[in-house]
Amino acid sequence: MIALPYRPKTRRHQRKGHMKNNMNLADIKRVGVVGGGTMGFGIAINFALWGYSTVIRDLSDEILEQSMKQVKSAMALLVEEELITQKQADDTMSRITTTTDLEEVAANSDFITEAIVERLQDKQELFNALDKLCPLHTIIVSNTSGLVLSDIGADVKRQDKIGLTHYFAPPHIVPGVEVAKGPGTSDETYNIIYNLMKRVKKVPIRVLKELPGYLLNRIQGAMSREAHRLWAEGVATAEEIELGIKAAFGFRMPHEGPFGHYDLAGIWKWSADIRAPRRTRQASEPFDEATEKIRARLAEGKPWFVDSEKFDEAIEKRDREYIRRLKELYWSEEW
Repeated sequence: MIALPYRPKTRRHQRKGHMKNNMNLADIKRVGVVGGGTMGFGIAINFALWGYSTVIRDLSDEILEQSMKQVKSAMALLVEEELITQKQADDTMSRITTTTDLEEVAANSDFITEAIVERLQDKQELFNALDKLCPLHTIIVSNTSGLVLSDIGADVKRQDKIGLTHYFAPPHIVPGVEVAKGPGTSDETYNIIYNLMKRVKKVPIRVLKELPGYLLNRIQGAMSREAHRLWAEGVATAEEIELGIKAAFGFRMPHEGPFGHYDLAGIWKWSADIRAPRRTRQASEPFDEATEKIRARLAEGKPWFVDSEKFDEAIEKRDREYIRRLKELYWSEEW
């Protein structure tokens, strides 16, 4: 275990730390990650790679040793693939320390990410403990993928300084991170969290409403449910469904999501499709209310993202990206 440097808890230190309340992005110097497992070690890499002194806390030295092995292995792969240099990897490793002492990591962190097991009671107990141990200015966020922040942080006093950052595995590689708030999260805190994610080169996605599964897991879940249903009904094998997703609309997804796709498909085509929904558009669950809202939006005659005056340029840009991807993924010598 790499131990945290001991910082005596003098009355002066406690008074100074606990009286400070206002925060801005520049005030975040030291980051804590509680839970060094599948997600935690990668979350720690994100912060350490971009200059933050980062502490991983877990229950035992054995767990922390395994976590640091994962960090080392991940850094080696990033160097091998030439995403970072060996010096960057070494510097990142030097910024990561570990501890089993929750009180110590709480007292010395400006920003803490909870990345423990997905059990409400465990997360509540941890949030409550951190709320009592952390200085008043410390922001505490959860990496939950399905629980809601208003439940996790129901009993904490710093309602204005809690939030959610939902990473996707592997968190040190996948750029997208959902950023959500609870009922009491201040705009100041929310903006700090959002900008901190940008600071460590993630792509933050604002989630405007609190709901189980938040945004992207629900979208992914809807696709998975339909894929599983089609497989169960014998429409196609699992291999063919997987291939179809990756080689067809999945092929387009690095460039466009569902709204961007309908822009580039031609807004008039989608508008007609909405007016007369086809059976092929219907999945397991109805979406009448959504259909009505989309119909009203399309009635304005405006694409979501594409400038209608530059539609041809957007199509050409899309096609160039598709061709590059086609050459790399499917027209290589191995294919």
